[in-house]
Amino acid sequence: MKKNQIIGGTLAVCTLFSGAAAAEIWYFEPVFDITSQYDDNVRLATSNHEDAFSTHLTADARYGFRTEVSDVRFQTMLKSHLYDGLDDLDYNEALQGVEARYRHNLDLFTLNASLLRDSSRVSELETSGFVRSSIPRLRGFINPGWSRQLNERTSLHLDYSHTDVSYSNTPGTNLIDYRYDSGSIGLSYKLSEKVDLQASLLANRYKAEDIYAKFESYGAQIGLSKRFDETFEASVFVGLTHTDSYFINGGTGLKDEGSEISPLLSVGFKKKFQSTEIEGTLTTSESPGGSGRVVRKNSLTLRLSHKLTERMNFSIRSQYFRNESAGGIDDPNDERRFFSIEPKLSWQASRWWTLSGSYRYRTQEYTQSNNGSADSNAVYLSVHYVWPRPSYSRYMTL
Repeated sequence: MKKNQIIGGTLAVCTLFSGAAAAEIWYFEPVFDITSQYDDNVRLATSNHEDAFSTHLTADARYGFRTEVSDVRFQTMLKSHLYDGLDDLDYNEALQGVEARYRHNLDLFTLNASLLRDSSRVSELETSGFVRSSIPRLRGFINPGWSRQLNERTSLHLDYSHTDVSYSNTPGTNLIDYRYDSGSIGLSYKLSEKVDLQASLLANRYKAEDIYAKFESYGAQIGLSKRFDETFEASVFVGLTHTDSYFINGGTGLKDEGSEISPLLSVGFKKKFQSTEIEGTLTTSESPGGSGRVVRKNSLTLRLSHKLTERMNFSIRSQYFRNESAGGIDDPNDERRFFSIEPKLSWQASRWWTLSGSYRYRTQEYTQSNNGSADSNAVYLSVHYVWPRPSYSRYMTL
């Protein structure tokens, strides 16, 4: 599926709902951000560190309409990232997306679709780690879904997603265009008012465009999610996946293939106190990237938010992940550890203005290759502005 087909499918869904939209409830929420940053190792390089000041501008508008049976939300976002003295890192982002939901009797139909232009400095951080230069990337994404309530306790879920990624490579880079398809079918059974049992069958397929690399996986997982009370909820899912891989080395022409069985794990929780909220996840998953390979990602994330006063908030985010080769074909460049932590202090000056400052520490290490390790320290100052239009925070009928 090409990107113009993704755009066409998105527009078709929008047209489907637009016939009745004139009598529905519309909303429009524009937001603007400006961030100034200093980073002492902006390329996350192992040697010859370069520090830089940068400015990041964002204009983000979310708009759509709702009815008793449908909800269509659009998003248009533009970003500009400017690095002082390092023009090769400058890049712009643009996003056009839509999320649609339609309920008909016992059926719920969903569609998420987007077209995103960004940079390898964003997309490759969690896969190959290639962030030393800025390579423009175009990503098309479409994700239709369907669920049906079979009875009072049981529901059936079908989900499919297609991702098409292409890079505008420059000399000295080797990022590879790819397609990634993922599908699942599952059942959800309500054991009680607060406990759900879920079981799913999963399938994924990765295909690189410019070289012959293919990863196919099939798996199953089962788990429980429970809402203990209004302040605490948690979930645990476990499973197994079987991955087959086939790869042709572009330099030598040698073929390599393999297979493996690996565990699936997804654990999450959210706890709310009077002024504090804590959230965490522990997952193992496949992660496609521009290296022509899929890596297995073991990830831990934690987030804490604490309301100091009515206007002031403190938060901290941390992430750790370890990437490994997937599919039974080992590559030393896949083996990588990454950690980041970012404390942040925000002050809501008014209903429309929010000021914030934060510090971020990042470190990564290639554990099986000679690419070494690197770390960086960065500080941010941000201004967040909500355009005070009458339609913000309430709806109007056209």
